Amino acid sequence: MPASDFASHDPDFSPAQEAQCHRIVAGLRQINSKIVRLGGSLEELTAAADRVEALLASLDDVSRVRALPSYRFEFDLDDPNAVIPFNPATGIFNPVAPGLRMTVEGGKLIVRCAFPNAYESAPDTVHGGMVAALYDQVLAYAVMLAGKTGPTIWIKVTYLKPTPINEPLVFEGAVESVDGRKFSVKACCHHGDDKVSEAEALMLGSYDVPRAGGGSDG
Repeated sequence: MPASDFASHDPDFSPAQEAQCHRIVAGLRQINSKIVRLGGSLEELTAAADRVEALLASLDDVSRVRALPSYRFEFDLDDPNAVIPFNPATGIFNPVAPGLRMTVEGGKLIVRCAFPNAYESAPDTVHGGMVAALYDQVLAYAVMLAGKTGPTIWIKVTYLKPTPINEPLVFEGAVESVDGRKFSVKACCHHGDDKVSEAEALMLGSYDVPRAGGGSDG
């Protein structure tokens, strides 16, 4: 993707238009989950394939130019996940990302989600790479909560128990310490009372990120 397209957007794109984009992405997430259970007669599969190809063709007219900004240049305490809407781990407009709810509570970034069938690896278990990808973004957003952003230097994920598929999970992350531009951040994931994994990373805070909104902290 050329940089010019990555940075482009339509400033006049209305909330009503954005809401229809939400509907499209939500539908595609459901398709991603259903597609891992494909089966049926030849006739049924052929008809379904025809409908998928028709759907693809129908998207041509609405996917020629990026209308929504890929980076919103501020961290909204009331809607923290809005900052990078097409991120593959957490993006609200990326159907590859699991649907999730992100909030700021008590100075921590909290993510509530359930990984659907598309993320299954071992039976009833979320693929570890998907868990790591979500951690990477949670920890990056924790640095944004502190007013900075930059690349991940390293990340370590410890899997304590299998992460269950289709079950409610809670991730939480926060900055532990700062040394110059280097941010040490930690996070963990709970399924009910069970801690199923934890992560730590070193992030580089290269750029300032303005904060907006009040958040639950204030």
